[in-house]
Amino acid sequence: MRTYMKHGIIISAIFAFLFAIGLEITLAQQSFTYLGSVAGINMGAFSRGNISVKGDKGDVMNFAVGRKTVYVPSRLPGMGERVKVSYYLQRGQNAAYQVEILPGSPPPPSQKK
Repeated sequence: MRTYMKHGIIISAIFAFLFAIGLEITLAQQSFTYLGSVAGINMGAFSRGNISVKGDKGDVMNFAVGRKTVYVPSRLPGMGERVKVSYYLQRGQNAAYQVEILPGSPPPPSQKK
């Protein structure tokens, strides 16, 4: 009788472990990228805000940005600069986790000479 109980506990532990791994894989978020030029930036308090990017076909997408958003290089993009936004859907909103300023973009207005 005790042998069956030991086997039952071992099988239950294995099942729980496999269930946890499957749940983690299911919760992984799918990421997307979007290319375009910056159409607007609205930064609020505590670095939370949004960035609007106009795509090559003329459609504008808005992305939420925050303290976890990484900028490459480490500065905010200027109006009209070409960017590649890496994002995922979070609570029905596009959340940007990386904004990369593409080479060959015009510098932001404050840096023009």
